Amino acid sequence: MIHGPTMTNWEVTARRKRESVQNAIPEEWLVPDINKRMTEAGYINSKLYIDTLVPSQEKKITDCTVLELSAKISAGQLSSWDVCNAFCHRAALAHQLLNCCVEIFFYRALDKARELDEIFARTGKTVGPFHGIPISLKDQLNIPGIDTTIGYVGYVDIQAKKQSLLASILEKNGALFYVKTTVPMAMMAPETVSNLMGVTLNGVNSRFSSGGSSGGEGALIAARGSLLGLGTDIGGSIRIPAAFQGLYALRPSHGRISYMDVANSYVGQEVVPSVIGPLATSLEDIELLTKTVVESEAWKLDPKVVPIPWRDMSHLRKEKLRFAVMWWDGMVMVHPPVTRALSKVVNALTGAGHEIIEYDFDHHKAVLNLATKAFTADHGKEIEEVCNLSGEPFVEAIKPLVGYDPNEPPISVEEWWAIGESKSHLREKFFKYWQDTAKQFSDGKMIDAILCPVWPSAGFKKDDGNYAAINYTVPFNILDCPSVILPVTLSDKMIDLPNDTYVPVDDFDEKIHNYYDPNEFHGMPVCIQIVCRKFEEEKALTITSIAANLIA
Repeated sequence: MIHGPTMTNWEVTARRKRESVQNAIPEEWLVPDINKRMTEAGYINSKLYIDTLVPSQEKKITDCTVLELSAKISAGQLSSWDVCNAFCHRAALAHQLLNCCVEIFFYRALDKARELDEIFARTGKTVGPFHGIPISLKDQLNIPGIDTTIGYVGYVDIQAKKQSLLASILEKNGALFYVKTTVPMAMMAPETVSNLMGVTLNGVNSRFSSGGSSGGEGALIAARGSLLGLGTDIGGSIRIPAAFQGLYALRPSHGRISYMDVANSYVGQEVVPSVIGPLATSLEDIELLTKTVVESEAWKLDPKVVPIPWRDMSHLRKEKLRFAVMWWDGMVMVHPPVTRALSKVVNALTGAGHEIIEYDFDHHKAVLNLATKAFTADHGKEIEEVCNLSGEPFVEAIKPLVGYDPNEPPISVEEWWAIGESKSHLREKFFKYWQDTAKQFSDGKMIDAILCPVWPSAGFKKDDGNYAAINYTVPFNILDCPSVILPVTLSDKMIDLPNDTYVPVDDFDEKIHNYYDPNEFHGMPVCIQIVCRKFEEEKALTITSIAANLIA
């Protein structure tokens, strides 16, 4: 008798966790060999394939925006239960295709939906702007009675006892929680892979990575298993999955949206603090969530939230705006589709009378180097310690970002203080640069926003994480600027031809440059970032709306 290899304890636990997620899906929603069927049907886009599997009424629901669904629920045209059921069904299919959920608790959401329907039937009113709207949660937000594993096998079966303040705010406004989405080990990678759940695939193209660390959110929303979800960002973890899957997203300033009782790695590390923000299929839904949360006045409960009320920036729609455009950072050249996306936005803005200058902040490389020092400060010791809880190995994709070296001790307190001091100096220089841009305009006003890439390419293929380049996201974590992701176009093999005349500046630049294949990237979404100064979330969202309307 031939026996297979004996599994270790951590492998048994991980398999049990994956099976428990699968078992949480109602039997009638399970599709055997679903990935094979999708491939045989000629699909690589999970949304388009799922459209063929669900009833037409469910598709009509999931094709709406949150604002549209909210209006229909308020008018009594749709019940909360029907909306919730449609998204639960679609999330079940999306998970089977993309491996994007780490927790599934449909029964809780559907029970809550029934309660909301009873309230509406009795009062004729909704409880808030998200009444009956399912909102997905990255596996950092705590829901009592549900695991928060943050990509570790060692955290399986450790259920949260306290709910994250942000989740409570949304729940009070009628939101339904039904899934938590996958993350890489410790959330410290721009791709979503862990020993616990494996790899999460891209919702637009299953041959590509979903990005990370909010990769489960990006994949689920791209498949329309959710319209609106929450991610976190310490180096691009909201923006990267959004860009890879053509979604809108907001990376807010630190202290604008409550992080209270949200699980995290490197708790207490505040040189490069993680922030929490939304990803969605609609910019208006991003604004709705942000406005609702700000207006909840979370600063009364969370001392880290700044007491800045929501500000109306609609007056910007009638004004001439000024932008600095970063075509590339001088270190990693972007691929042709990214340049075309930037050009499309720049041309639309200048055509509407807005002004553009070149972005030329001289300290970009220093900002990146500082981020590297912060991320590698303990050389992966914390992650190694948590891995030891279960005996699971350190995931390879995580090692480069945290500078994993078991033989290298963490840096000293004095070295950590020096990193903090350097960050302050760089932010001061950036603030001065922003002010000095006023000298380049005849009216003496400084730029309103920066236009720049999110990533040098339109994503990267599954298992190609060695092509990760966070050059365009990390700087705005160090500088703590709000950034909105704007989907602009799709990569087109007939238009976006390789630039054969470009001479790379170093080996890594050459590696990224040579990675571009028009056929492989054809049809992939291309997004840009619109960046404003610290605490200017409302301005960033309004300016993005202006740009979106111009390129529509």
